[in-house]
Amino acid sequence: MSEDLKQLVEVIKELYLRGWLPATSGNFSLRLDDSSFLITPSGKHKGKIKEEDFLVVDISGNPKSGESKPSAETLLHVAIYSTVPSAFCIMHVHSPNATVISRIAKGVINLDGYELLKAFDGIDTHDTKVSIPIFENSQDMPTLAREVESYLKTHPQSVGFLLRSHGVYVWGRHVIEAFVKLEALEFLFECELKLAIISGK
Repeated sequence: MSEDLKQLVEVIKELYLRGWLPATSGNFSLRLDDSSFLITPSGKHKGKIKEEDFLVVDISGNPKSGESKPSAETLLHVAIYSTVPSAFCIMHVHSPNATVISRIAKGVINLDGYELLKAFDGIDTHDTKVSIPIFENSQDMPTLAREVESYLKTHPQSVGFLLRSHGVYVWGRHVIEAFVKLEALEFLFECELKLAIISGK
């Protein structure tokens, strides 16, 4: 686990340098086992994050170690880990493209025909469609977590989701897979935004 955590910290710092984690935004986690996971603390500047800053929480989101408070969105990580058995790493960023497109799109973003869709597990052709749902942002985290969990139960092949005016969540079977999915979605969101500008929509 130490190598996975070290790798995740390196990725987080790279994402910060890309401008995807302004101020203290974003949160990240790693599954430890079926009953617990590591997660970033609330209010921690991600550009300064260290391995020892991560907290251990149980599968219900309750802290098991550390003096800091876990991310305010811990329950969303719980929802993902509870419904996606293969999820090992979860990443959430506030990148400009993800945030903007979540404000102008309706309830879902349909990505189709892109070669880069092959970046997602199980896809080996551009001739397909990937749908990214948008959930309304809310401070009522238990309710929002239930909405996410309900969606993932009926859409087990989901690659990620957006929170309105907030950012994007992705997950993977390992740190780099989650990172690749995040990069792919960011590129595709940028393409969709540029297409919207060109078409005048």
